[in-house]
Amino acid sequence: MTDDHHHHHHGEARPPEAGDRKTEEAEDDPCCQTGSAEAAFQINDDRRRRVRRVFWLTLGLNSIVAISKAVYSGLSGSLTLGADSLHAVLDASSNVLALLSLGWASAPADPRHPYGRQKIEIIAALGIGVLIVGGLVEFGEAAIRGLVAGRAPPHVGWVGFAVVLGTMGINLFVGRYEHHKGHQLGSELLHADAHHAHSDFYASAAVLASFVAGRAGIKWADSVATLLLVPLIGQAAWKVFKDNIPVLIDAARLDPAGVAALARSVSGVSDVHRVRSRGMRSAVELDLHLEVAPDMSVVDAHKLAQQIERELKVKFPQVSDVVIHVEPTAR
Repeated sequence: MTDDHHHHHHGEARPPEAGDRKTEEAEDDPCCQTGSAEAAFQINDDRRRRVRRVFWLTLGLNSIVAISKAVYSGLSGSLTLGADSLHAVLDASSNVLALLSLGWASAPADPRHPYGRQKIEIIAALGIGVLIVGGLVEFGEAAIRGLVAGRAPPHVGWVGFAVVLGTMGINLFVGRYEHHKGHQLGSELLHADAHHAHSDFYASAAVLASFVAGRAGIKWADSVATLLLVPLIGQAAWKVFKDNIPVLIDAARLDPAGVAALARSVSGVSDVHRVRSRGMRSAVELDLHLEVAPDMSVVDAHKLAQQIERELKVKFPQVSDVVIHVEPTAR
């Protein structure tokens, strides 16, 4: 038999081959039909719309946090709250970046981008990581300047405590909400922004501690509290980079041994090799080479590949695309 390359979801039609019954099996395969690609696009488009709704909500909340912190920082002279207000401004700007990237990522696949543009979400997530690092530098510089200058403690009243406690509640809600929705919708972008929101919660806690110490007359508390934020924000940035850079460099997303074991368990498969996977958490691309008996017909090989693809997608629901190369075993 000749090698059969079993492709799905790319709009590629398998060329007619001798022995095919007018390619009836290919026509019956819903994965090979145009409607399947359109349905997959509709599902992704709906997911992006739901992710956008989450970001519009968090943009509004983060804007409230940024404005309230900036206003009270100006009134009280708190260095820590001033740096934290910058962090909140970065939150809101990262939401804007996310909304723009989702618009770009929603464009359908085309001849120049046969896999679509979903990785734009990953680039935007890394952009959020860069924003976190930018905030980290600002925090460190402000803290060192405060220590060198020997700044007097800020004048903080009960309004300041109310502002910080209120923004901590918003940060906690936003972080948990984005983490939940990121898991539900399979969005790397929401996961990245959730880490950012969690770092804001800890930053606000440090601000609160500096307020308490400042009211006790400890002059250096404002600057030291700011310095304590540096490793917390750095950890959040590291998490964003660690989660997203492997996607851009095509790190494996599935265990090859698990994929091969499933394929070998199907009757008619002699061996499996060259199992490769890549892509996003919610859209994994998978290809593998399948060895079958040399006398197996092309039609039977095609049916076998279809069965394996269905079973792979049941066991690994994050798989969005499968390419199976069918080869005869060596005599």
